[in-house]
Amino acid sequence: MSWEDFYRRRDVLDAAVTTVRDRSDARLTLTEVPGATAEFGDAAELAAALHYRWMLLLTARVDLALLETERSGGDRVEAVTAAWQRTAATEPALRRVLDANPVPEDAAARERRMLALAAGLAEAGDSAAEIDRIGAAFLGLVRSAPAPSARRNPLSGLLRKLALSA
Repeated sequence: MSWEDFYRRRDVLDAAVTTVRDRSDARLTLTEVPGATAEFGDAAELAAALHYRWMLLLTARVDLALLETERSGGDRVEAVTAAWQRTAATEPALRRVLDANPVPEDAAARERRMLALAAGLAEAGDSAAEIDRIGAAFLGLVRSAPAPSARRNPLSGLLRKLALSA
């Protein structure tokens, strides 16, 4: 991929997010996003590229949160929860697009596994199916948890127990 290809694809992804920013419905079709039909084979490929963008942002935030947690002796579950919620809060249109459009299952599973491992709820030696199951439970709880505060979140212990029991 050349730099020109990269910039064209980036512009299409920006246009896709901008298209739904002020709409109540975040469903996308290739025909409504300028340049999408030329850059992406189908809506699933566009959704996968948007999810990849999400993962870049989320992984960076999770990594930084875990570094801070390691330095301060904080709670990994709280750190990962806060990182996911901050990413969703700073990228609400992107999150809406991803929630409204089907993301390839392998991409969604990678996100769930990353969250479970980063939060310390699963270990690398566990089966992928088990890590995915724990990650799915954890993600469901993260999505429904209140926004994190500066002080210790009393829900973190409960989130950890519920995710592990799923």
